[in-house]
Amino acid sequence: MGLLSKIQDAFNRDKAPGKAASALEVDVHSHMLPGIDDGAKTLDDTLDMIERTSRFGIRKIITTPHIMYEFYRNTPDIIRQKLEFVQEAVKERGMDVELEAAAEYYLDDAFIQMVKNKEPLLTFGDNYVLIETNYIQSHPELLQVFFDLRIQGYKPVFAHPERYAYLLRNRAKETLEAYQRIYDSGALFQLNLMSFAGYYGPQIKNTAELLLKEGMIHMVGSDAHKVEHVRLINAMKQTKLFERITAADLLNNTL
Repeated sequence: MGLLSKIQDAFNRDKAPGKAASALEVDVHSHMLPGIDDGAKTLDDTLDMIERTSRFGIRKIITTPHIMYEFYRNTPDIIRQKLEFVQEAVKERGMDVELEAAAEYYLDDAFIQMVKNKEPLLTFGDNYVLIETNYIQSHPELLQVFFDLRIQGYKPVFAHPERYAYLLRNRAKETLEAYQRIYDSGALFQLNLMSFAGYYGPQIKNTAELLLKEGMIHMVGSDAHKVEHVRLINAMKQTKLFERITAADLLNNTL
């Protein structure tokens, strides 16, 4: 039985968390605010995701709705208002979890203009800014944007780098070289836990494990969009691989 099959089996049985679950106390990437992107659709969905996440060791959730000009034109005000709405509901339910919000910025022309205009960005922790790109094609200004953000005092975090097809190669050495150029730019790498579970396919799983082996991971996140993602990640927390991941020098728990 492969790892994903074992995890799905645990998913179906919804067992208690493994011993290593409490080693990861902060989730830095998720889509749990209802109705503002492709994540949680309703408040009930949100509360179900938060309750299940907190049950498996997470004490703080930094949820990161998309800001993407073509699809999700969220603003700091929209995100903050929705956060306050959910925080009140969490408080009423008596859930023992801290909830914050930042954003997952898509690297498009609108975001580049925001950076050039030095508009204030939604951050988490020590001025971290979460950024994603197109999955198929790299953006020609990727490294320049990372540089500009660092000049302005931000710390760019590259969301789920293991998932970008434009960085994957047929040989591990060539793949590593492609990632090294971005890593050396000063961007921090945030990997998805579901990548390690094989949720996105074997090549992405192998790339995630390669970056783990090479010590090129700064943070991990759920990137949960629905309750099924949360349950899959909770099941993964019962595996030896999760113990290896949390043994890395991650920044999550410093947040």
